[in-house]
Amino acid sequence: MHKNFYLALIGIGIGGIGFGLITPATVLLLELNKAPAAITGCITMIGYLSVVIFSPITGYLVNKFNIKKILSTGLIIWSIGAFAHILWYIYPLLYFIKFFMGIGGTMIFVSTEIVINYYSQESNRGKNINLYAVILSIGIALGSLLIWSVKIALWVPFVLGALIMFFVFLFQVFLFEEIRINTNPKEILKMPISEMPLLSIASAVLYGFFESSIIVVIPIYGLRNLFNVDQVSYFLASFVIGGIVLLYFIGLLSDKVDRKKLLLFISLFLSGANVLPSVIFNFLLLIIIFFFIDGMVPSMYTVGLSYTIEKVERKFMSRANGYFIMMYGLGTIAGPFLGAMLVDMNRRFGFWIFSSLVCLLFFTFFKYLRKKDHIIIT
Repeated sequence: MHKNFYLALIGIGIGGIGFGLITPATVLLLELNKAPAAITGCITMIGYLSVVIFSPITGYLVNKFNIKKILSTGLIIWSIGAFAHILWYIYPLLYFIKFFMGIGGTMIFVSTEIVINYYSQESNRGKNINLYAVILSIGIALGSLLIWSVKIALWVPFVLGALIMFFVFLFQVFLFEEIRINTNPKEILKMPISEMPLLSIASAVLYGFFESSIIVVIPIYGLRNLFNVDQVSYFLASFVIGGIVLLYFIGLLSDKVDRKKLLLFISLFLSGANVLPSVIFNFLLLIIIFFFIDGMVPSMYTVGLSYTIEKVERKFMSRANGYFIMMYGLGTIAGPFLGAMLVDMNRRFGFWIFSSLVCLLFFTFFKYLRKKDHIIIT
């Protein structure tokens, strides 16, 4: 395997520490500062809005320039945004900071995922994408365990996150080799979103909703159900570690079984598992529950992305990747605000029962109602 493949894995793993630290630390500080749940949800949501806007643009930029330039730009933007979070207490400014940092995050994810797909074959794509997700999850888990650093000073997690991502920037600048997806820059490669499999789009949206809502919901859910800051940190870490342990094996499985059937099984499992935090409040049992839920949640993304690349032509890979992340972004827009509002409505049942029903609807629609594989434009 080319060294760029390993550099992408190492970079996303180290960068994951920053991803796992900044947003949960911000949510925690807002909640401790008695910010209304609506504000916390909206501030988190705005960062994901830039994902929706810039994902297809990033796919175009990768084709026009090269991955190294786009990845380096994204790392610098994210680092600056992370450092600017030291002004978290100025709520209007925090909206702009989140949006700005989201642009950098979009460039990082699109670029590194294209690298993984570029160096993968059909026989190992599922394994490689899930390996990517596992390493990212390890980084995020380590980042979430660093939330305690707010006890040193409120600005510490943000400076730490910025320094970590700047280190990744230096790492990539000096070691990463340029690659071009489009060998003829003058050729305009167009792929309408109608060519995307509907199952891919739905799995990206569903994962986006869960990934963005849970990172907001767990701190609020934990604190309002009388768990302390350290226990909330363990909840987040357990949630991420579940993906580390289970996700790689799901990737291996996705190379051997029908990916559509695997996505349906995952959605059905989540429909049942998401009910449990609404009725169980034992700390250790919740650690186990969050562990198993996150063993499945990221698989909606990784298996869905493998399914997407399997269904589109290789020359459209960067565009398809951009569309997939754009649909993930749409899910993330709804996630933080809706998740916070559901916990506000009922701190025990609101979010978890709703999530269970959404997963059940996904399973029912694609198992029994939807027969065609693509969007129909009329």
